[in-house]
Amino acid sequence: MAGNGTTSTGTPGTGTPGTGRRIVVGIDGSAPSKAALRWAVGQAVLTGATVHAVAAWEYPSLYGWFAPMVDDGFEQSARRTLTAEVDEVIGPQRPVPVEESVLPGHAAEVLLEAAEGADLLVLGSRGRGTFARTLLGSVSARCAVHGSCPVVIVRADGATAPPAPLAAAGGAGAAAVRTKDWQLSLHVVEDGDTTRVHAVLDADGTVLHSDALARRNPHDAPAAAVGDDFAVGRALVDLGHQLLRAGIHGATGPAEE
Repeated sequence: MAGNGTTSTGTPGTGTPGTGRRIVVGIDGSAPSKAALRWAVGQAVLTGATVHAVAAWEYPSLYGWFAPMVDDGFEQSARRTLTAEVDEVIGPQRPVPVEESVLPGHAAEVLLEAAEGADLLVLGSRGRGTFARTLLGSVSARCAVHGSCPVVIVRADGATAPPAPLAAAGGAGAAAVRTKDWQLSLHVVEDGDTTRVHAVLDADGTVLHSDALARRNPHDAPAAAVGDDFAVGRALVDLGHQLLRAGIHGATGPAEE
């Protein structure tokens, strides 16, 4: 295993030498990911391309809030997932050259960078709970919109979704990306030296509430709305904590079919 987190495997003589064709596929161990890898290998056989299997890993967002960051085996876990999936889907007899990479970072960012200059980016279409999916964002949607090459999205049954055209300014066609409107309301009450805030966030049907307050230091001179920023900021921070807890819970729960 190379020190940069990348290794290449393949059978000499497979593919078309010198073509430089490359198909990047995202790996996460899920059924759609395995279907995407099978599709990518089949396409590589037809086009003489190399398959670049990429697994991303990152520390959970909440780690940095409570303790120094430590290596709890996230990279090793991603590497095991990648190796196991490639071995299961492709087997020991490689029909095409296969390159494996385990890279740190958010999955969408890692895959977009890895796919620069590639012929295709192939992803599995995963389903999660609505709230977690909204919070974490769709990796496939982000890659379809921002990818520098065509993107193929494969479902668990092996069927492919039509790749969305690039949605760059002036580009032809619009990406098939679902949009949502979250509604945030803030009720601010100034009561003497105290400002109270009640915040309500409707996150696509999931409603979160937060209450916060700010008080004027008795040594400070009275000033209108002096506590608004502090009270509102505290309410929003609390909502952010609730969102992250819900996201972590949803992300580690079972995937929808």
